[in-house]
Amino acid sequence: MPNKTRSLLSIPVMIFTVLLLCNTGYSEVTPEILLGARGIASMNLDYTPGGGEETVSDFSDTSLLLGFRQKLYSNYRGTLVIGFQFPDEGSQLEPILFHQVFLRVEDRANIFKIGRTRVRSAMIEFPTLRDDDAIDFTDILNPFSSGEDSEDNQYGNIVEATRIFGQRYRLSAYGEHLRNETEAVSKDFGFNALGLSFQYRVPESQRWNREVLNQIGISLNAALTDRSGYSGELDKALKSITFSTVLNIRPDPVHFWDLRHQSIFNLGFSETKEITDYADLTRAKSISTFTSIRYLYRKLERPALQAALSYGYKTFPDLTNSSSQHQLTANSFYRMGANFDAGVQVSYRKNTGDLKRLAGEHETEIQFALIYSIEQLWNSQFDDRESLLNLEHGYIP
Repeated sequence: MPNKTRSLLSIPVMIFTVLLLCNTGYSEVTPEILLGARGIASMNLDYTPGGGEETVSDFSDTSLLLGFRQKLYSNYRGTLVIGFQFPDEGSQLEPILFHQVFLRVEDRANIFKIGRTRVRSAMIEFPTLRDDDAIDFTDILNPFSSGEDSEDNQYGNIVEATRIFGQRYRLSAYGEHLRNETEAVSKDFGFNALGLSFQYRVPESQRWNREVLNQIGISLNAALTDRSGYSGELDKALKSITFSTVLNIRPDPVHFWDLRHQSIFNLGFSETKEITDYADLTRAKSISTFTSIRYLYRKLERPALQAALSYGYKTFPDLTNSSSQHQLTANSFYRMGANFDAGVQVSYRKNTGDLKRLAGEHETEIQFALIYSIEQLWNSQFDDRESLLNLEHGYIP
């Protein structure tokens, strides 16, 4: 049976398993069971100097997640999450991507996670329709990727330990295996990226007692490349520093405004003086920023309308030919009913210098979308500090 057919057949098998678990067993031994799903469907219109293209139905990033949580013989609890999504339109990956498969052990102050999940290439979410709509500005790019699939920059195998201090400060250390496309079949699944992050974050339980400073953080990341001419691991590592902040500029529960900003400083390699392919793009010294201002109207304590304007800028200061990227994105989402939204997003991107040869001079994209999100819980035992849909991109963050 072809691999694609087996992947498609796995969907009803997973759903049947959940329904069986929900209707059998005893409550004292059955774990808490969670089902989460998000459907995104959009019509995309792309305009470039070469002409226009359209995608009638783009359902990429539509996902289904299953979660199981169990009380352990201490103050800890254990969690298993299995989830898949549909990759980007035209992706070289299988039609179904298992993007979340991990185990987590946690208590109030400690979290340990191991498995496949979102890598720490970005620190905060921005109000874009999909999480890869501005990925060149919002994420540390995977230097082992060919650049054809955005998922290479977002998902990988990870081991992560987090310590929470005073409910507001988070210190995390992690090792990652990013997808490596330098070999047809990768033989090495060890760590090829390491990182450390520190964040101040106001707890979600205090969302309506909002302070101006909602979140601020910094992370240090290193990709363990095979840089030629260097023997030391530190010299071969592609290092980057990320700074992020979220400010509640008007913390009103009805008419709410916030400002989100993230800067990524890729220290790059000094020998990369021009960009001819995706490998050069990831290894050249760069500074990228992305900033969003967001208005959220809440009616009866639920989101009813959101509008956001975002701007991204990326420059490569060490290239022989001065090069930069710019992106302006505007969108709006309207809640049509419980968990069902309609939205429109317009993005304009311009490239200069070496980037024009690699990605074209400019592009305009218009997207009309419908989004439906749902989360169901059986055998409730715990709080919802980490709901399943928190693992997915929040276009209404």
